[in-house]
Amino acid sequence: MHGLSHVVVENFRSCRSVEIQLGACTPLVGYNNGGKSNILDALSWFVTPRSLPESAFNNPSDPVAVTARLEGLDSGVLDQLEKRHRSKIEPHIAGGTLYLRRVQAEPSLSVSRIKLQVPEEIDPDGAITKWKDNPSGIPDALKRLFPEPIVIGAMEDAAEDASKAKSTSTIGKLLKEFTGPTEQAHGVEIARALEPVKNRLAAEGGDKAEELARFDRDATRALGAFFPGIDLHVDIPVPTVSELFAKGTIRVRERGWEGTRDFGDLGHGAQRSIQMALVRYLSELKTREGGSGQRRLLLLEEPELYLHPQATLQLNRALKDLSVNGYQVVYATHSPLMIGRQDIPETHIVRKGAGLTTHVMPTAREALQKRVDEEDKRLHALARMEAASEWLFSDAALIVEGATEQYLLPSVYEAICRVRPEEDSLAIIGPGGASNIPGTLAVMRELGIEACALVDIDFAINDAVKSNLLDEDDEHVQECLWQLAKMAEHDHDICIGDNGRPRKDKENPDGKRPAAVLREWSAQAGASSVTSALHEKLKVHKIWLWTGGDIEYHLGITGPKDVTSWAPFRAQLSERSYDEVIFDSRTVEELIKWIRGHVVTGSREANDLAN
Repeated sequence: MHGLSHVVVENFRSCRSVEIQLGACTPLVGYNNGGKSNILDALSWFVTPRSLPESAFNNPSDPVAVTARLEGLDSGVLDQLEKRHRSKIEPHIAGGTLYLRRVQAEPSLSVSRIKLQVPEEIDPDGAITKWKDNPSGIPDALKRLFPEPIVIGAMEDAAEDASKAKSTSTIGKLLKEFTGPTEQAHGVEIARALEPVKNRLAAEGGDKAEELARFDRDATRALGAFFPGIDLHVDIPVPTVSELFAKGTIRVRERGWEGTRDFGDLGHGAQRSIQMALVRYLSELKTREGGSGQRRLLLLEEPELYLHPQATLQLNRALKDLSVNGYQVVYATHSPLMIGRQDIPETHIVRKGAGLTTHVMPTAREALQKRVDEEDKRLHALARMEAASEWLFSDAALIVEGATEQYLLPSVYEAICRVRPEEDSLAIIGPGGASNIPGTLAVMRELGIEACALVDIDFAINDAVKSNLLDEDDEHVQECLWQLAKMAEHDHDICIGDNGRPRKDKENPDGKRPAAVLREWSAQAGASSVTSALHEKLKVHKIWLWTGGDIEYHLGITGPKDVTSWAPFRAQLSERSYDEVIFDSRTVEELIKWIRGHVVTGSREANDLAN
């Protein structure tokens, strides 16, 4: 199905220069006033331009421009166009792809002076170096491919929307989607029914009502004394079929009350519920009908407002259904319920940077492609990121290795600093093992999220070396390996592999596991200086190394690594002072302070700078 795949917005309000990749259904998340609404408005303006005032220009001296790549324009789509339009647009399409650019050179130009451009010159690297203005046939073809968008704004705009003409209000546009087939099916019949009314009321009606005909005669006679030669005819216009349907609206009858009320008379909650119910109903109809040659943009801002959580989930499903049945959906949201598991890889975080300009972060899928080389690691990291959407709504992230950290760290964090991680806009993410931590850190930073990690001691000599955070010949890595080799000489339950690291011994099933060996090593007197040095080296990369081996050692948990040990520990934290419950409370306290000082504070400073 055809659609907008890549859009560049220039000089439009806070969007000084913004690039965004669009799919069939694209969520936008971010704080209020970040620019999400401006992106939606720019997309609408590209498809259906209107004259932009000076306030819509980031810099009034420069033009506003929206450049879009349209993909999926195959023969099946082009067959929907009239021959004269197809003949104009087809030469500009290559491999199903068309580039278009909408430009308004200065504020308050008339719509007729807003240009729609196609590429005229392209360099060998594929960059467009020159554009051609207003090629004939292209605007009409674009209208056919992308009809006027349906835009459902934030509810603070509800009163203004309700006061618009029926055909231009949100409800009017939604109703047109439903009533269009009725107009096509019964238009001739209705026009025939209106014809006698027109004959009775119109100026040139063949069977004009006697009262109106009398007015014509008497008024003409009265005028003749002042201005002879002119006849007067009263004209009561009868709407055409299209005008009649354009006046359609929603009226509401509350059970237990007499009469009906206008949609605009209802409260915001009721209005929003009706709007979203119509969107859901529209998805059901379109799913039954199947697709068409058109692709209408559906742009929504905070569609979840006033909705029950269950209704929010249903709305998310409706938008996904619409996105494969004739609509391309882009919506801005503050609700994790509006971001389904499959939506997470395609979601854009929208932020404001220095100078109050909007920035759109790449999607998680794009960031992984850029930052993680191995396909297997990309898949694992993406699967873990898809498991929860909370990180999309956070400014900072703590990346951890295992389930113990994910279960207990929120309670430990709150016990020490008296605020929950989410109050600090901090998400705790488990990427599925130590090997995925470096890549996940890089991805978070690519997404504009301040991030740090928490790792066990084995990370320093294994994954840190593999990911080039530490050199293989680093003196402290080598000292650790040397000390481990010495331990193995005196303990036959320790097996050292060819790479100098502890490993499982297949011939000795009861042998010590590598994690247990490293934890035992870290408790030896000679290990302290080595673990401290490795700890400091990894902190440079915003990675905190447990010098005692793992989180269980520092918390003082000795039982199984499951909820049978975690739940009693968490209960104690809620009943007693943390320094009485946590074995190494000083180190854990330092960890929490480090997270807040180097990650949480950093994200706040970035937001303060932006705002």
